[in-house]
Amino acid sequence: MTDNPEDARRKADRLQAKADKLTAEAERRSESAYAMYGRFAGGQPLLRDHHSYRSARRTRDRADAASERAVDAYKDAERARTAAKWASNKAHAIEAIASVTNTRERPWEPSDFKPGDIVTVRVFETSTSTYRVKRVNKKTLTLDGGGGGWDDPKREYNRVLSRTRDGVTVTNPAEGDHSDS
Repeated sequence: MTDNPEDARRKADRLQAKADKLTAEAERRSESAYAMYGRFAGGQPLLRDHHSYRSARRTRDRADAASERAVDAYKDAERARTAAKWASNKAHAIEAIASVTNTRERPWEPSDFKPGDIVTVRVFETSTSTYRVKRVNKKTLTLDGGGGGWDDPKREYNRVLSRTRDGVTVTNPAEGDHSDS
């Protein structure tokens, strides 16, 4: 894994703080634009030949531009909020995987597996999948991908999170030592 749980959690917190800051900025910009439109609250239209036309037109253009900036700020805040949510979910997944792998007394080895075992493996940094062991190799497990051989994935032993054999699930390879025969 490229991230450890603490780094992932700090990144999620940093992105959430950024989202909060951008949301506050968007609110401030929106209030500013609303205040600029205050001149037109009575509903008086712009009168072309009136002496106040140029000034009113500039004020309306500034208010429109401020409104557009507020909308852009809201969009930025929403993107940051989405990124913070993804980072938080990723941090949670990394923490869950780390809680399994950090309790091990020793790494998984080829002798811990036999064909037919069910294993849960880390596929990517934060996702897991469950497979049936098809073949035990020196450095990897060949897993049954369900496609008749053409899509059988191989996973290194350090990616294995748990093994189930005869209805017993083991997450620590040392625990399985006494029950293997």
